[in-house]
Amino acid sequence: MTPPSSVETVACPCCGGNNHAPWAEELGFHAVRCLECALIYVNPRPSLGSISEAVRSGVHGDEAGGLNVRSRRQAGKVGRYRKVLGALFHDVWQRGAPVSWIDVGAGYGEVVEAVTQLAPPRSTIRGLEPMEHKAARARERGLSVEQAYLGADHDKVDFVSVVDVFSHIPQFAEFLAVVRQVLSPSGEVFIETGNLADLHERAEFPGELGLPDHLVFAGASQLRRFLDEAGFDVVRLDAVRIDGWENFAKNVVKKILGRPVHLRLPHTSKYRQLLLRARLRPARP
Repeated sequence: MTPPSSVETVACPCCGGNNHAPWAEELGFHAVRCLECALIYVNPRPSLGSISEAVRSGVHGDEAGGLNVRSRRQAGKVGRYRKVLGALFHDVWQRGAPVSWIDVGAGYGEVVEAVTQLAPPRSTIRGLEPMEHKAARARERGLSVEQAYLGADHDKVDFVSVVDVFSHIPQFAEFLAVVRQVLSPSGEVFIETGNLADLHERAEFPGELGLPDHLVFAGASQLRRFLDEAGFDVVRLDAVRIDGWENFAKNVVKKILGRPVHLRLPHTSKYRQLLLRARLRPARP
């Protein structure tokens, strides 16, 4: 894939620094590591206009030679997130009081479906998905998923979930400012993303980076920084290993198909999926 002509050089989305070093290359795009805060990000990256169009259509570049990220619904995700969120928010479900929850970047609605199964009666569970194809397929299944971005004028909710969406957001600090405006007092956010910025080398990650669909990669310290500066307190942070035999087998298939995958023996990577629950910090009197 050839990078589009409409690319722009950017500063670090976390600290604003301009000092960085090469970290990885994929499909003609370069991921660099900030030498000040260690965040990894694509630089230069596609312009914001190009990013917006790709998010809407699900294709980066032209249909024939571009990177297609429409994927498909994964039914197994419903059970996984029912288990994950059931444990992480056990106190919420145990109270039995109705909640309002919005899942940002809802995809085909798997998280919306899982939370709907967990939430007490009379709860309001909805999703926002900017990609036309995914939002339409979710609605066909009877799920409340709107094709839209999260805006500051959205109705107040108790919880916002951001599942495998962090890397798609060019400026996460600006996004969290919107989340803050949408949440009710003492509202909470759930974030799931990988910890690539905690890895020293690209070879430690057993998979493909997904450039330029993925634009930013954090680790635990960068996520904590983003949240602290946005006025959130971390309630819980879990790091989950995913480099088992099943993941290895999938990557072997991808490698055979010519995908830019780095193979690594199971249970040898420091890569983890980070599951983070954070609460809006009370306003000072």
